[in-house]
Amino acid sequence: MTAPDTTDLFRIVYRSRSAIPGDAEAVRQAVAALAAASRGRNAEVSVTGAMLFAAPHVVQALEGPAAAVEAVFDRICCDLRHAGIEVVESGPVLERAFGAGALSHLVPDAADGASLARLENGIEPADAAVAAMKLMLALLQLAEADRTAPQRPAA
Repeated sequence: MTAPDTTDLFRIVYRSRSAIPGDAEAVRQAVAALAAASRGRNAEVSVTGAMLFAAPHVVQALEGPAAAVEAVFDRICCDLRHAGIEVVESGPVLERAFGAGALSHLVPDAADGASLARLENGIEPADAAVAAMKLMLALLQLAEADRTAPQRPAA
């Protein structure tokens, strides 16, 4: 097996607000369906990343070959389910931060959601990108730890 080509790795991190209509449960279901559909499309073009959703805020990181990442992002920019899209990081990277998964869909708890809301208000884009990446990576690590932890029998 050959090592993946990392000479053309590119990352875009953006933030936006959800423009999906409906009550909280309808929006949650629509975002979950969107993430599931995106996994397949992203995998076909070697794009990986994570999407953090805490209604109404969205932060997403996309990584992969530059042309593929830009094509995925162009599609997102035309998607009316997003409003106020703002790129907070864009450029070449040496390695993927989110591994080989096509898209990790993260739904933070209330405290993490409050942190995400603060990213929307008055923080410089570079600082917001760093904070969002740290939050997404921490949530992924927690999810992985929960997934691999031995299950205790019910008492």
